[in-house]
Amino acid sequence: MSNYNQAVAQDVNHLAAINNIAFIKYEQGDIETAIKQWQQAIKINNQSAEATLALAVALYVKGEQQQAYKLAETALKLDKNFADFHCMRKNLWGQSIITDAQKLLSTPKIKTLLSQLR
Repeated sequence: MSNYNQAVAQDVNHLAAINNIAFIKYEQGDIETAIKQWQQAIKINNQSAEATLALAVALYVKGEQQQAYKLAETALKLDKNFADFHCMRKNLWGQSIITDAQKLLSTPKIKTLLSQLR
């Protein structure tokens, strides 16, 4: 965590560090801070499917379904590979967010979208 904080201190737009801080915060149960970090990551690069889907998952868990669906759709259109849990693991997503992502990705609305993208 300190390495990521140092990276951000040196470059406030260090996308990978901001994204990784968000994942760590999420796994620690600090969803609010994770959300703020992912929002920052998306401001830096709105084409980041990973940050966008992670933010969608966090908002879904908070009960903000409509925003979550919209972000998930955007993310999956950017890179549908993130619908695959192996891809999430390969990108070092933690178990908590993978479990929560499974809930979002298994909703009828997202399943329909995924079938259209394949």
